[in-house]
Amino acid sequence: MNNIKMIVGLGNNIDEKFIQTRHNIGSNYIFNLSNKFNVKLKKIKKLNANIGYLKIFDKKIMLLIPNSFMNNSGKSIFIVANFYKILLKNILIVHDELDYLPGIIKFKYGGGSGGHNGIKNIIKIFNDTLFYRLRIGIGRPRNKFQVNNFVLSSPTIIEQKNINFAIKNSLKALLIFIKTNNYNRALNYLHSQNNG
Repeated sequence: MNNIKMIVGLGNNIDEKFIQTRHNIGSNYIFNLSNKFNVKLKKIKKLNANIGYLKIFDKKIMLLIPNSFMNNSGKSIFIVANFYKILLKNILIVHDELDYLPGIIKFKYGGGSGGHNGIKNIIKIFNDTLFYRLRIGIGRPRNKFQVNNFVLSSPTIIEQKNINFAIKNSLKALLIFIKTNNYNRALNYLHSQNNG
């Protein structure tokens, strides 16, 4: 199994108005993680990113939030990965997922973008699909033409409650992955916690 050396949270991180939106759940996950383990995220202009280090289980893992719009995430991640010589296969990308209901979070390794613009851009820039993803469910709007407005708006109180509960379980799964380098064990734990 590939060990994790960098965890990236996707979102629209150019403007504060996007912070609490569904599309920013990935970057909010990194803020959660950094708060839980007292990691300070530092804005590094030349790398166009916020970076911190999670030191746990005798390991040092970079936490990254690209300072970019979602559909340009890949460029920032590529610059940082290249600078620190981190391979794509050692990166975990955390992002929102329309195909899962709020409260459902799943791991995935490899595969296509599923229409997610951030993932699409990463695949395009790296010219590779082999990286880990942690997909946080946000559900879909009833009208498929409302997707843009939906992802750029905030979850309801109930949705946020379900998402917060699921994130707690996903943090436990993530720590299993980091500690053991055993992706399947982490995947099995997380998927056993999902109620859908």
